[in-house]
Amino acid sequence: MPPIKNSYYRLLKLNWEEVAEEIGSLLAARIAEMHTRGLVIGISGGLDSAVVSFLGVKALGAHKVKGLFLPERDTEATSRHHARLIAEKGGFSLKEIDLTPPLEKLGCYRGTVAQLTRSKAITRLAFWSLQHLFQIDPYQVTLGETVSAALNQAIAFYRLKQRLRMAVLYQYAEQAALSVAGCLNRTELLTGFFVPHGDNAADLAPLLPLYKSQVRQLAIHLGVPKPIIDKSPSPDLFPGITDERALGIPYEELDLILYSLQQGLSPPDIAGHFNISLAKVKKIKKLVELSKKNRQITEPIF
Repeated sequence: MPPIKNSYYRLLKLNWEEVAEEIGSLLAARIAEMHTRGLVIGISGGLDSAVVSFLGVKALGAHKVKGLFLPERDTEATSRHHARLIAEKGGFSLKEIDLTPPLEKLGCYRGTVAQLTRSKAITRLAFWSLQHLFQIDPYQVTLGETVSAALNQAIAFYRLKQRLRMAVLYQYAEQAALSVAGCLNRTELLTGFFVPHGDNAADLAPLLPLYKSQVRQLAIHLGVPKPIIDKSPSPDLFPGITDERALGIPYEELDLILYSLQQGLSPPDIAGHFNISLAKVKKIKKLVELSKKNRQITEPIF
């Protein structure tokens, strides 16, 4: 049986120059079809938005790419620096709009959940307690029917942030005759790791064919700054919570499982062939099934 690492890199083995050219051609064609002047992208300071912006610059030119950095109360301190680094390296303009005031007026920061999640330590402890003391998967339960008032409050808390970000992006896009480029990748789509009517709502989704691990490889090819590539991916909604902490599995394993499931392999086959625990494979298969309803709401098209 091949070790995970070898199988993982076989999954990544694509001609990245060809991938970049193909996505760029599709971007240019869609912009022409929509009769807009270019792209606006929410630049979070993370990997996905960096790759989308670099692809946009490569395909359309830096003058046709506009970035918006949309921080709020719980945005990591490094995100602003990384967003500026991405824009500087990509050569496109970046505008900052603080979403804290409107989120305050909408009541986002009111309530116990919003107060407790101001602390990284408390947020991490809450995740650990749910997983290890109560045997609850914090992310998985958000995809099903919830009966906990605290959990419903937490879901509303972080989803409002994403939906406001997208509303601001569309306001800016429509004022400037631009198209909104989303940053959703295939891993997020299949696991439901997005907010319906939030970060999956966009005119274009150029990363949709690529798993997260492939996005990282494309980032290396495009020359995305190393600090962006090396940082732990995070939705930047709960202080101290990264993607892999929320999902409960490293992307190296997650993408391999997702890819294998998409190829029609059964969970026992995947577990046995790649030496991954069967429980972990079944968990990911369950995420794919539970998140189907979210994908059907407004599945992005590219």
